[in-house]
This record gives sequence, C-alpha cells and structure tokens, in this order.
Amino acid sequence: MTRLCSERNYPPYGIIPSPPPKGRQMTSGLLSTQWDGPTGEQTFEQLQQRLPALFAGRDAHAPTLVVVPSLSLDSEELRKIKGVIHFEERLLFLTQALRVPDARMLYVTSLPLQETVLDYALGAISSLPTGHARSRLTLLDCADDSSHPLTEKILKDDGLVERILSAIPDRDQAYLVTFNSTPLERALAVRLGIPLYACDPALSPSGTKSGGRQLLRMAGVPVPDGFEDIRDEQGLVKALTELRAQNAGCERAVVKLDESFAGCGNAVFSYAGAPATGLEAWVSANLPERLSFTAQSDTWESYGARLWEMGGIVERFIDTPGACSPSVQLEIDPVRGAQVVSTHEQVLGGAAGQVFVGCTFPAGPAYRTEIQRLALRAGEALAAKGVLGHLSVDFLVEDPVSGQGIHALEINLRMGGATAPFFLLHGAVEGTYAQDTGEYLTPEGEPRCYVATDRAQREGFELLRPEEVVDIALREGLHYSQATRTGVVFYVLGALPGVGKLGMVAIEKSPEKAQRLYDTMLTAAEAACTRRG
Repeated sequence: MTRLCSERNYPPYGIIPSPPPKGRQMTSGLLSTQWDGPTGEQTFEQLQQRLPALFAGRDAHAPTLVVVPSLSLDSEELRKIKGVIHFEERLLFLTQALRVPDARMLYVTSLPLQETVLDYALGAISSLPTGHARSRLTLLDCADDSSHPLTEKILKDDGLVERILSAIPDRDQAYLVTFNSTPLERALAVRLGIPLYACDPALSPSGTKSGGRQLLRMAGVPVPDGFEDIRDEQGLVKALTELRAQNAGCERAVVKLDESFAGCGNAVFSYAGAPATGLEAWVSANLPERLSFTAQSDTWESYGARLWEMGGIVERFIDTPGACSPSVQLEIDPVRGAQVVSTHEQVLGGAAGQVFVGCTFPAGPAYRTEIQRLALRAGEALAAKGVLGHLSVDFLVEDPVSGQGIHALEINLRMGGATAPFFLLHGAVEGTYAQDTGEYLTPEGEPRCYVATDRAQREGFELLRPEEVVDIALREGLHYSQATRTGVVFYVLGALPGVGKLGMVAIEKSPEKAQRLYDTMLTAAEAACTRRG
C-alpha cells in the first residue's frame, strides 16, 4: 500500500518516519534472497525483517545510522568524473538525523574528512547545536584513496570492520545507509549484523536502463520509442534501423549503457543523410562515425566493449525545441511505502546535452503534479517488488508551457545528484514540502526555490580553500541567513582544493531570484580567483 501525503516535514530518508496508519500491517516485502556473510550468523533477509519495527518505533528508540557513502558503481564510468572520491561528502546531509537528542551516527569515508568541511556541514543545519551533534557522530576512514568502491575497502579491512562494530551501541537498533546498493553493501550489512536501508541488490535490474523502461511500461508510464537489452553490434544495428523505420522523422537516437549514470554512458547516433532504402546496411557501415559520446574519454572501441558487457538501450532522441528534463525523487520505506519527496529540473550539459551538471527546484508548474503522479505509479510498482530506499524517475517534457509530451526516461534506484540539495534546503529552512502544489514552504508559508550543483568549475577554483569560499559569501552578503531564509549553502567543499569543483545550493523566494543568487556567487568566487592572480 502506498500513499501520497499532502505535505511532509521531515528529516531525510526515513530517519524519523511517521508511525504507520492505524490497522496497517507492517511487512518488509523483500524477496527471499539468501546471503550468508563471513559470520554466517544471520542471512540478509533475516536482517531486513528488522526494518519495519525500527522505522515504526523510533519515537521511543532513536536508531544508530551507519552511513557508508560508497559509490559502488561501474569503475570505468566513475573514472570519467574528476574528483569523484569527494562525492562521499554528499551524504553529510544525513547528519540532520542528529537533531534527535539520543540519535547516533557513524560516517565512514575513504579518507579523513576535513574538519572545515565537517564543521560547515553541521553548522548548516538549523536548530542543531553543533557541539552536541558532534559528540554523537563517529568518523572512521580507510586511509585509502584508490578508485575501488568504499564498501569494498571496508570489507577488506578487518580492523576497520571491528572499529565500526565497536562504535555501534546496539546492533538491534542500527541500520546501514548507503548511496546505492550492490552485493558489496549486502555483504557489509551481513558482516555488521545490521539491516540495509536501500534496494536489495537482487532487485537492482529494475534500476538499469533496460529494466527501468520495462517497469515503467508495466506501470503505465509513457516512455520514448526504443529497444532494450542491446548486447552486441548486430542488435545495436537492428535497433537503430527499426527505430528509424518506426519514426520516419527521427533525426537522432540515443544509446545508453545499462549501468551508466549522470549521462556519462550515453552516445548519440545521427541519421543525417540516411537513405530511404537499404537502411540497415547504411547504419552498419556508418555506426562508429555517426556516434558522438557524452564522455570525452570514450571511443567506439571502449564504448562498444562496455555496451556488449553490461547491455544497453536505444531510444528516440527527443530534441523538441524548448523541451526540459524534470525528475521526481521518491522514497520507499517499510512502513509508509512509496512517497514523493520532491521534483526538480535537471540542468544538463556536455556536447549533446546529456550530462547531469545540476538542478533547480521545483519542476515547472505546468507538469509538476503530473510527473509526481506518474512517478508514484512507478514507485508503487517497485514497492510491490520489495524495493526500499531512495530512488528517482527522470522525465522529458516536450512542451513545458502546456505540460504536454511527457516521457519517462529512466529509474535510478539510488540517491542522486539532487538528493543532497533538497535536504540541505530542508535542513536550513525547516519547512514543509506541499505535494498538492509541489512547493517547499517556510514555517511562515512562503515558497522557497533553489539552483544547485556540486560541480561548478571555473579557472582558479582549484586554488580556493573551503573557508575562503565561505568568507566570500559572508563578505558579499550571499551566505544563507536564518532571518530571511534565503542565501547560499555550500556542500562537497572538499572538492575545491586541487579539483576545483564548487558545490552550492542558492535558496531564494522564486526561481529567478535563485538563479541570480547562484550567478552572483559564482561571479564573486571568480573575482576572488582573479585578484589572487
């Protein structure tokens, strides 16, 4: 059973969920996936059966959250993102859970967090005494900056595992929170003897490009014309040929790797000059030359090898002038089921406009409630399969003014680039998300909007230190003010020195004001770099 609440006023991701409706039976709904870890004491399924009681009873017993912000994603795709290790800082928004006086948190990273970064993250949360929160937060790290997933590093370090176990006061009142979920996270949950609040890896095929399209169709959510499960060159040629035959006016197609993310595994195929007859032979002969890759490091040889290995999809490239790419965030917890968290517009970049670089909140008013409704359909279908945790559904809207031409593009069974910004807004403003309008309202009932990114890059940014950026915002009167409930909040600050990526959420009363605030902060930071010479 699922429900769409009229408003939400909550810390993030099931940290303190409301009690279940009266008369409702609580079940985990997970598949019977057996996974015996090194201890062999309890299976993964047995651990997961604790979650409903944990979520329902946290008014009486605050849980311990073990946060492992591992990007356990395809290593080849991760290498395309500069400074990706700093994305482990994204989940610091979860420290909002420490507002509950007896809540505890363990936060594990590859490298030690900079004290400046941690102090700022805790200080950005309104109504949270920083010192009190810090006393209930345990930081651990692997001292390992390799490209391997953080979870893999932890599993290989018996000493670190023991330190984590020693820091958990009661394993019956603890659970694991991760960025995404793979067999590595499942193994870690069993090793620690605590449940995992994320999608069971056995259900992850519904979050691939192929599986997502299939589930969306099953749930009655419209998707672009296309084909799934492409696993060899012959299949790719046939899919591109058939797509053009079915859509005579189609000028381009997009190819997506099944397990890619942030648009980095996309390639665009151009039909320019395609003949009316003999199309399959033409596609086959022109395949490598007609593909343009969103990742500059990709070649036909490297991309093709990844496509045959993990599979992928081909779908019509919808390039209607003015089209936009909104997304809906949802959460499925074991008590309340599937619920909408927020909507936003994706800001896309790259040569083909396929790479996620940021987001704006909220999504456009003409289609905001409709994409919520469609996304909830997908969420309900996923909840019926036993999926838990955070996810998002990405859309494309051909006519943003009328809200017509809505297509769902993919399902992401994980936290994403828009997760932290929304909850940083919530942590600062302490308001509510009104789902009937899709707005975020202050305690006084005024709307708040934002423009956000964790990868703003300009020449010289790599020379800036986190404290310098905060100083600039304060001097220019741009930093977030609790009095006005507007201003800039920073995050992923560790990616500034050496990497040159700035993360910020520009919060204002309207989308236009939020954009001006965002632009002004970037200009001020650029000017500071120029003055340094």
